[in-house]
Amino acid sequence: MAAPLNLPPALLARARRGELTRSNTASGSPERSAVDRVVYERRRAHHPELTVRQALGHAAPGDVRPAVTFFAQLGAGPALLEDVAVSRRDARRVGRYLSLVGLLTEGRLAPAAFERRVKRWRPVTILDPAGLRGQVRFLSDPAAVLALAEIERGEERESWIDSGRRRPAARSRR
Repeated sequence: MAAPLNLPPALLARARRGELTRSNTASGSPERSAVDRVVYERRRAHHPELTVRQALGHAAPGDVRPAVTFFAQLGAGPALLEDVAVSRRDARRVGRYLSLVGLLTEGRLAPAAFERRVKRWRPVTILDPAGLRGQVRFLSDPAAVLALAEIERGEERESWIDSGRRRPAARSRR
């Protein structure tokens, strides 16, 4: 971040009175710098602990952690991890994994191809689960994935596999 500018007190006073605004100053000029400085000071006075984005109502990058559900290979064997917090990057990887699981359960991806793709992926870092902590690997054994998916479907609840249904094909207009 650049060092704060030493702006003339007269410019800052004009900006504080409202004589200088963003609409009547040129970008990059000392007058605009004075206006920006006054806007910054006012925001810091009202919300000293918040960043600009947080003051506008947006979450900070580290505030919200996605909760995901996926099949993992644990020391005790294959398991379904439910609602574990991961980083945004790992959440995208879990989404790709779930897409492959969906293709496998629909029979549109060969078990050998599924295993070959998933086996070489790096582990997922779990941030704050209820009993687990650290890194876990995606379950790459297609037989175990299919068995766990069948158990999930048998529980008569909306699971993550069923929530990814595709829309029905659109009818052609004649």
